Amino acid sequence: MTGPLWLNLIAFTAATFASAPALARPTLPFGVRVPARRTGEAVILRARRRYNRGIAAGAVVACAVVLIDEIAPEVVLVGLVVTYSLLGGLASRAIAAAKRQEGWYAGTRQAVTADTSLRSVPVRPQWILLAPAVLLTVVTAVIGLVEGTANFSTVLTQILVVVLIPPLTIAISRARPEIDAAQPSASASRYREYLHGVLSLLLISAGCVNATMLLVSLQLWGVVETTVATTIVGYLPLLAAFIAWIVFSVRAGDAGHRLSPTGDEPETRYEQRDDDRHWHAAGMVYLNRNDPALLVHRRAGTYWTLNLGHPIAWVVLAAVAVAGVLAGFGVVALPAKGA
Repeated sequence: MTGPLWLNLIAFTAATFASAPALARPTLPFGVRVPARRTGEAVILRARRRYNRGIAAGAVVACAVVLIDEIAPEVVLVGLVVTYSLLGGLASRAIAAAKRQEGWYAGTRQAVTADTSLRSVPVRPQWILLAPAVLLTVVTAVIGLVEGTANFSTVLTQILVVVLIPPLTIAISRARPEIDAAQPSASASRYREYLHGVLSLLLISAGCVNATMLLVSLQLWGVVETTVATTIVGYLPLLAAFIAWIVFSVRAGDAGHRLSPTGDEPETRYEQRDDDRHWHAAGMVYLNRNDPALLVHRRAGTYWTLNLGHPIAWVVLAAVAVAGVLAGFGVVALPAKGA
C-alpha cells in the first residue's frame, strides 16, 4: 500500500504546481506584473510550455524512482517540490528579464486604486458558520469526561482551531484588497464576492476539522472500533472541505479574477502599478517597508502572506518560532494517554 500512496502524493503535488499558473491572474504570470496588453507575449507562452513539460517530466521521474525503491519516498517528494519550485523561479526570471529588456511598461500610465467601500461597508464573516466547530468541541470534551480519559490531545486540537480561526478570519477580512486600476469597480465587486467565499469556507473548514477530530477521539478512546471503514468515515469531513476549496479556487481564480462582476465597466487607460521590486520568490514573499498593510494577498493561489517590511510581521514569526522550539524541546507538550 505504501507504493500507491506515494504515487498518489506525487500526482497530487504535480497537479497542484501545474494548476497554479492556470489559476493566476493573467497580468501576473509566474508572479511577474505585466501590462494587460502583454499577457500574450511569446516569452510568457514559452515559459508556460517549458514549465508544464518540466512538471510532467518531474512526475514521471519521481514515480519511477519510487517504484525502483532505491531512495526513500519522502526524499523523492521533497526533491520534487524543490524541483518544481525551481522551475517556477526560472519561468519567473525569464518573463521578468524580457519585461525589463523590452520595456513593457514604457509609455504606460500606472496607478494604484483603493476601494473605500470595503472599509466603510466591509465583508463581514458569517460567524454562525463557526457554531458547528464550537459545538463539536464541546461534544468531544463531554464524551472524554464521561469516558474518564486522560488523553485530551484531540480536544486541545479542536480548541486551537476554534481559538485561532476567528483572528485569522478577521485578519483576512481586513487585509489590503486586490483592486485592478484598469477596472476598479468591476475588480472590487469580484474581490468582495471572492472574500465572502474565502471567509465562509474558512469557518466551515473549522467545523470539518473538528468533526474529524471527534471521530478520531472516539477511536482513540475505544468508543468506536478502529477499522478501515470508520477511519474512512472519520476523514470524510476533511475530504469534503478539501474538495470545496478546490472547486472554489477553480471557479473564482486568483483573487476572484474569474468571477463575473456586477455591471459592465469600460477599462480605464491605467495599468496596475509595477511593484515587482517588492515581491520575491516568484510572487511568494512580499517586503515593502513603506506599505502599512500587514497582510497582503499573494500573487499565486488562494493565500495571504505577511508583509515582511512590517515590524509586526517579525513579531508574529518570532512567536511562531519560539512556540516551535519550545514544543521541540518538550517544554510545551501535548497531553499523552495515561498522563
